[in-house]
Amino acid sequence: MSSSSADVPDVAGSYRVCDTVVLFCIALACGVSVLALAVCFRRVFEQAGYAPGGAASASSGAAGRRRSSRRSGLAPSELAAIPKSTYRRCAVAGGWAQCAICLVVMPDGEVVRRLPACGHMFHVECIDTWLYSHPTCPLCRCDVGQDKV
Repeated sequence: MSSSSADVPDVAGSYRVCDTVVLFCIALACGVSVLALAVCFRRVFEQAGYAPGGAASASSGAAGRRRSSRRSGLAPSELAAIPKSTYRRCAVAGGWAQCAICLVVMPDGEVVRRLPACGHMFHVECIDTWLYSHPTCPLCRCDVGQDKV
């Protein structure tokens, strides 16, 4: 009752065509995923205003128009034109007012800015920081530089 080597199949050296196809499909899927990710990142960076390798002049005309029409925040003179006021709870119709930027409830006597275009109210420090980099209300996105008609 000796065991013969003919009973045990030799699996160490076997390599089937099916294994090659599976490995090829995995490599292809990885390559397509990396390519798709690179395309997505490039689009995000172009929309954010970054030109790859200084190729702003070689980029498409639409991307260049988007970059040139992009406006940063309000000028200091425009920001100073928005009036400040002191918050009083009775001035708001029911309940407490809350700054939507820092999420803190406004106590009586707090200095606030009410945006003239939409009427939303924020702490002066919060809205000034926002408006230096954005020309719109953080809640409704209306243009703060234009008064309500």
